[in-house]
Amino acid sequence: MNQHQLLSAFWQRIIVFLVCTLPCSGAIAQEIFVSPLGNDNYVGTRSQPLKTIDAAREKVRDLKAKDPKRDITVWLAGGQYQLAQTLTFDLKDGAADGHKIMYTALPGERPVVSSDVHLSGWKKVNGKLQGLPKKANGKIWMVPVPSSIKDFKTLYNNEHRLPRAKTKAFAYTRKYDNLVGTEEYHTSVPFPKDRVRDLFVPRNAELLLVPAAPWTMNILPVKSVDALTGMVQLGASSTYALAAPRFYMGPEAIWVENTFTGLDSNGKWVFDQDAHLLYYWPEDGKAPGENIALPALIELLRVEGTINYEGATDVPVNGLVFKGLTFTHGDRFESSGRTGLGLQHDWERFDASTALVRFRGAENCTVEDCIFINSGGAGIRLDLYAQHNKISNNEFSELGGAGILLAGYGPGTKDVNKYNEVTNNYIHHIGRLWWHASGIWAWQSGHNLIAHNTIHNVPYTAIAITGRIDWDKKVIGECSRTVRWHETGSYTGRESWEEREQFLHSRENIVSDNDIHHVMDIMQDGNGVYVSGTGRNNVVRGNFIHDTPSMAAGEAIRCDDDQNEVTIENNIVFRYGTHGIGICTKGRNYIFNNIVACPPDRVNRGMLSFEPINPKINAGSKVLHNIFYATRKDQPFVFKDGIYEVVSTVSVDRNIYFNSNDPKAGDDYLLWARANGIEAQSIQSDPLFMNIEEGDFRLKENSPAWSLGFMPFKMSAGRTVSK
Repeated sequence: MNQHQLLSAFWQRIIVFLVCTLPCSGAIAQEIFVSPLGNDNYVGTRSQPLKTIDAAREKVRDLKAKDPKRDITVWLAGGQYQLAQTLTFDLKDGAADGHKIMYTALPGERPVVSSDVHLSGWKKVNGKLQGLPKKANGKIWMVPVPSSIKDFKTLYNNEHRLPRAKTKAFAYTRKYDNLVGTEEYHTSVPFPKDRVRDLFVPRNAELLLVPAAPWTMNILPVKSVDALTGMVQLGASSTYALAAPRFYMGPEAIWVENTFTGLDSNGKWVFDQDAHLLYYWPEDGKAPGENIALPALIELLRVEGTINYEGATDVPVNGLVFKGLTFTHGDRFESSGRTGLGLQHDWERFDASTALVRFRGAENCTVEDCIFINSGGAGIRLDLYAQHNKISNNEFSELGGAGILLAGYGPGTKDVNKYNEVTNNYIHHIGRLWWHASGIWAWQSGHNLIAHNTIHNVPYTAIAITGRIDWDKKVIGECSRTVRWHETGSYTGRESWEEREQFLHSRENIVSDNDIHHVMDIMQDGNGVYVSGTGRNNVVRGNFIHDTPSMAAGEAIRCDDDQNEVTIENNIVFRYGTHGIGICTKGRNYIFNNIVACPPDRVNRGMLSFEPINPKINAGSKVLHNIFYATRKDQPFVFKDGIYEVVSTVSVDRNIYFNSNDPKAGDDYLLWARANGIEAQSIQSDPLFMNIEEGDFRLKENSPAWSLGFMPFKMSAGRTVSK
């Protein structure tokens, strides 16, 4: 070896020594390996993997103690990771600023996180079960449930959630009176006297109800049953009066769940909490195996910082990433009822464990490429302090509740749920148990980007941005216990929106380029995109909302009560609803450059609606450069009852109106509009789409829309509106 080679070897040894002994700057990542076939006594290498995520978390803490400024990757092999308690990550588990700690699937593998408790010791039921239908006799099996499981609301096999026994719908005998009613109307329901003896066996049966307001539902415990009168007393208060729902839903809107009477077909089950026995009619008619599992948990994973609820400052967990994991088989949460802690209309619960994965005090965290499937609650929720987090490229399906919920603090000065991204997620067939669930919902959460998501087959609304509050100091009304009264001071809720807007934190959200279809599968009076009771400068842009055949689809895009300063632009509403409205505004909002086309049937109130009928509320609204395209007679462009009193305070102009079956309809509307001082430059004319029937919304070069100021735009759903 010559002198040059000796010198080179010397410096190589020096470099290796420095790398091994000096503190890590973050350039070198540490890896930990986990496998269901591993052992928690192993070191966590690829050849000697740990067995549990808990053990990996402890190993991460050890590494951080030695060098907090290091990126760490925990590799999870495919297989089942069954939890007996919620896996919690706190401040000891987060990454240093600028660094990441990642829990991710090995390439090509799918780790599955659940809380399954498998059952064994099945025996066929030989005796009679009170209320059991005759056709079920001799087909029911039972098994003891471990004493550690106090109650559960969902049950699973290897493929899907098994339906809990439920009767056919009963009709309300009370007629709709008002939405509130007396206390009795919230806590009791009359049943046919000849049915109650068998209906509520076992004793822990529940009532699933759609109350007088058909935009919400409750699942409430039964407290007592009067066999003489048929009156059923409930163990919690319903959101609205328990009377026949309004609108299209009929009075048959009460179901009894977890009752032997409802155990009327294969696949259904009942849990007798007193006897601690599960009863099941097997799907295949054969003896059940150990593939039947009940969930021990609602919440599988939680990231939780230090929450100073009454104070101004929280400390978030930073920099955790969860990638390529499947979360499944969580239980259903309890209804909040009328407690003041339910989020708007009790669609969800405030600051509660209702989702498979929950962030409560988190910053710069990411969930990507994960699957959330077959569970009784929501997929993900970001509570209280949640900033700069990303929920991206995940799939949510067959969930009992919402897909994704962002829920900040209630009205006050503490505004710390914001700047999050919810993008490129696939959300479908959610709200299977909670029918009022939304695909994505931001409540008291602002400055978020909700974009490029695909949402379909939801029972109610696809995307909601809200902050609606009942400012009730008796703390009974909706969300009233969430109000931070020590921060809002003398405010009563009767102030103007402009005065209260400082406390409404769902502001400056961007809802863009989402593909939404087949919403409102079950409930009534819902929407594709819904904005209500929020702060200013929310934007709904470039969304494709289409193909919703529901009888009561509500509005494709709706600015509901207590709502101003929303911009709705460059959206396409196509074949939406049979009786709904394309775009509805109840306030001072701005509707620019949208296309509302081809309702599949007549529309009740028009493709465009101003509501309520109050010139002060809508004053300053603008509706400009839009295209309204009808294909059948009796499809009104504008809900006249919702515009005729506001025409003096709104700007509606330079729009195109066309009915391919009745060209005179546009002229008739414009004649009325001009007589009332609006639409001076709007026209009745074919906008000349390339192929409207095929959903090709490109406009031909000679389209009259260009001369009216219509602007071309491109949508992520692959649709271009251009020359």
